[in-house]
Amino acid sequence: MQEAPPSPPHTTWRALLAPIGAISVFGLASGLAFPLVSLRLVQAGASAVTIAVMAALPALGTISISFALPALARRCGPKPLLLAAIGLSSAALVVLATPYVAATWMLSRLAMGMSAGILFALGEARILEVSSDAVRGRWTGVYASTLTTCQFAGPALLAYLGTDSNAPILIAVALHGLSLLLLAKSHWHSALPERGGSLAWRQFVRDCLPLGAAVLFFSMFDSTMLALLPVYGLTLGLGSRQALLLVTAVFLGDACLQIPLGWGADRFGRRRVHALCALLCAGAALALPLGLMASATRWPCLLVMGGTAGALYTLAIVRLGDRFSGNALISANAFVGLLWGAGSLGGPLLGSLSMEVLAPHGLMLFVATGATAVLVTMLQRRTRAGRELTVG
Repeated sequence: MQEAPPSPPHTTWRALLAPIGAISVFGLASGLAFPLVSLRLVQAGASAVTIAVMAALPALGTISISFALPALARRCGPKPLLLAAIGLSSAALVVLATPYVAATWMLSRLAMGMSAGILFALGEARILEVSSDAVRGRWTGVYASTLTTCQFAGPALLAYLGTDSNAPILIAVALHGLSLLLLAKSHWHSALPERGGSLAWRQFVRDCLPLGAAVLFFSMFDSTMLALLPVYGLTLGLGSRQALLLVTAVFLGDACLQIPLGWGADRFGRRRVHALCALLCAGAALALPLGLMASATRWPCLLVMGGTAGALYTLAIVRLGDRFSGNALISANAFVGLLWGAGSLGGPLLGSLSMEVLAPHGLMLFVATGATAVLVTMLQRRTRAGRELTVG
């Protein structure tokens, strides 16, 4: 495993502003595009199969670009590739302002997924490269909180300006232009494409299985909560407004708890806090079917579940930054993109199956099982490391 070199003694906000801004603007675009595409497809009379395919294409785009990303980063350099990804995301948005044509819109959704794969892998690698060891957790928490906030600003902007107007798209495109300018003018002195060799998939699985499991779980959690949590609320007898607020509570917890949990990881140890987040997420998901869902205590429980689930991803990224640098870090983040795409595709399918088989609380049992599996993976890896140290 290629260890990360010593980090700079301090982290400046200027060096982090460009990558955080670039990814967060994309978060706004994706939060805007997903509901907008579905609503406009319904208005255009598209079939349910077409709507499902459109929803799946971004994840397929992310998966496809992840295979080529390490080689592209070495050939083009991270900064030019990030600039191209922002431009691609902006172009994909512009297409949504045109009349619906199936082939064009499908290419647009695929392009948005490809730009996501580039922006997340290289942007997160840049954040990890710039932030120092002592504060990497809290800075990654700032990034995660900003991204989540922007993702939920997308639907809010859509609700305020209306789905029939192109104004939300134009605002998002303008923000892409601002992000592009900010990134182009940033002083980017990165060693990412030059330092060290790439990371093989087998090595990633061998060295980072708990981190990969955490990423896969959160990608499934993220897509499943968006798609199925309102349905879960309705099956329990909640009104439509209350059912939608369940999603808001989960992602509000995700947005609000990343910075304090990142600080806690810096202060008390990343592995320890990471495992605690898995435990709390599983506990919160189990508590809801055991009676909390029927009372006002469901709201803080949902906040905790959302925040700790989000931290499983955030701290996985932080720990990758602790372990790798250079091309190995880009390769690791590309594998994260693969896992994210797979989880985004499989999460709603497995979640809906759980809801059908284990009604009415199958969704929460699905979440609890996933978080518990992540925790077991972490504890097994820790036990194995301890045994190897004892033998040595």
